[in-house]
Amino acid sequence: MKNSSLKLSILLVLIASALWFSGSWWYYTCKIKKICENKTIVQQVNSNSPANIETFRLVDSDGDGLSDEEENKIGTDILLSDTDGDSIPDNEEVGTNLFNPLDTDKDGVIDALDLDDDNDGISTLLEEKIGTSSLLADTDDDGIGDVDEVGTDTSKPLDSDGDGIINALDTDDDDDALETSTELLLGTNPLLADSDGDGISDNDEIGDLLDKPLDTDIDGTIDALDTKDDLDQDGDGLSDTIEALLNTDPTKSDTDGDGISDAKEVGANTKKPLDSDMDGIIDALDIIDDKDSDSDSLTDIQEEKLASNPTSEDSDNDGINDDEEIGSNINAPLDTDNDGILNLNDPDDDNDGLNTLYEIKIGTNPLSRDTDNDGINDKDELGKNETVLIDTDNDGKINPVDDDDDGDGLLTSLELSIGSNPLNTDTDMDGIRDDLEIGEDAKNPIDIDQDGIIDILDDFNDVHYAESKTQSEAVNKLISSELTTSQNTIEATNDKEVLAATKVDVKSENSNIKNISHKNTDKDKDKDKLTVESISGEKSSSFQPSRIYFPSKSSNPIMTTNASNYFDRVIKWMNKSKHNNIILVGHTDSTGPKKENLALGIRRVMVIREILINKGAPINQIDIMSRGESEPLFDNKTQIGRLKNRRVEIAPME
Repeated sequence: MKNSSLKLSILLVLIASALWFSGSWWYYTCKIKKICENKTIVQQVNSNSPANIETFRLVDSDGDGLSDEEENKIGTDILLSDTDGDSIPDNEEVGTNLFNPLDTDKDGVIDALDLDDDNDGISTLLEEKIGTSSLLADTDDDGIGDVDEVGTDTSKPLDSDGDGIINALDTDDDDDALETSTELLLGTNPLLADSDGDGISDNDEIGDLLDKPLDTDIDGTIDALDTKDDLDQDGDGLSDTIEALLNTDPTKSDTDGDGISDAKEVGANTKKPLDSDMDGIIDALDIIDDKDSDSDSLTDIQEEKLASNPTSEDSDNDGINDDEEIGSNINAPLDTDNDGILNLNDPDDDNDGLNTLYEIKIGTNPLSRDTDNDGINDKDELGKNETVLIDTDNDGKINPVDDDDDGDGLLTSLELSIGSNPLNTDTDMDGIRDDLEIGEDAKNPIDIDQDGIIDILDDFNDVHYAESKTQSEAVNKLISSELTTSQNTIEATNDKEVLAATKVDVKSENSNIKNISHKNTDKDKDKDKLTVESISGEKSSSFQPSRIYFPSKSSNPIMTTNASNYFDRVIKWMNKSKHNNIILVGHTDSTGPKKENLALGIRRVMVIREILINKGAPINQIDIMSRGESEPLFDNKTQIGRLKNRRVEIAPME
């Protein structure tokens, strides 16, 4: 009997010890380490005890995604979602491992409490404003720290080359086609395109091989830093350095001895020296076929092929040199009027009957038959006597260059289309100017008496019609004003407004005139918007899991009706039960550093989380995480692929 009692006592002690050990383990892992999710905790509690379930709900006073208990352990403020006030929420700065919070600069102060996360001398808050990375001391990785590249005036960060990209974000601070990091290695000045101030850019003086920069005079100082190597021994306008690059003789001003200096044969662009006959030998070295007798930049052989005069720089004597009339591509010389005669041989380049030389003199376009694009050929607008240039409205512009020849506010082309006289301000001679009688909509000219003849062409129209309908008061007021006011002082805009008002009055008395609306509606501009796509094959009885796509680099996009309706359905499901939890997972494309993309994923998740909470979702039923760029759906090398990878996935926690 005693043995049985002893055995029973030992058994009870073992059971009690096991229960104590299990309870301690659960408390350590779930309560201290926080590795159990809400749902797991709930499952370990008696489902018949709602009060016990509530006990395990985590409190997050500031709504930053970190529970108060977690914040107390890492030292952040439970009442501030951004403890250090650097514009980045605590949960983003803590990272994914609560037991090892982020400390980017390894200074012993975690990012969530550190005003300068990368310890570069610029506060995280300021870096967020100017666009530099708060996690990298050298954002553009050019070898110069952000604080040095921003400068002393943080309100105006340095932009040495004035390209709109501040130095701290610009890999080529002086815009000389050499990266700043390369210039630091070479010893050239990364803030000056011409380090030695000799008039030749560093890029040109370095040459094609960065590992073997040019040293023309072989004095141990590279050309980009040596002012002595840029002598011009032959005085041809090309420095010895440039001639060394071109293989011309720096001691001879005319290397090929054809009578044309090297500088002229090289041309304005030393990087693309002229090769007129396109034989692979630049003109400055070609003694065979680059002779240019008339110095018009076209070689004699080229002019022979083009049938132009090699002894005259203006073959057709139209006032424009051959090299200008040939165009930008010698292999496709200009023939503006397509008459089979190239411009450099054609005295009338646009075939409008006016000599090109004459058109240049009077100011019309020699390459357009209708300079003012009003539908009338230039020659026709000049009249029969070319010595007397017609200017119908006496505005100082002759008709061929005036798109409103009579100055009535209606384009000549419009008047031609509706049949009014483009050379008369009052086509029907009824005392009312054409621009007043046409109304506000030129595509639908007014015909007040509905006789099929628009008012602008009808000398018996609105006055008589209005009087016959006892509606003459408004119209007579307009006409009276017209007859007593000098036409030269009438402002077309005001008269149109009066006329429009008159026509509306007439309509209000049951006439058949259409009311003309002047409402100007701006076209909707493209906006960055959220788009929602269901995840096929993963339909749940709860709600449809979806992917929410974000615009490029955006963590604060525009809400759409479609997205809003979807969120409403999710929230409705969540509010049905306290067990209906969801998880939000943020993803990005591969543009930018991985750390920044991880943070961007969290910011996008926080945007969706905030939307859901504001629309009524229970805050403690939302879990969040970021995968950054680590789980792409599509190839980040394509625009579509990157779009599909910028997403937040929302799904129920089963």
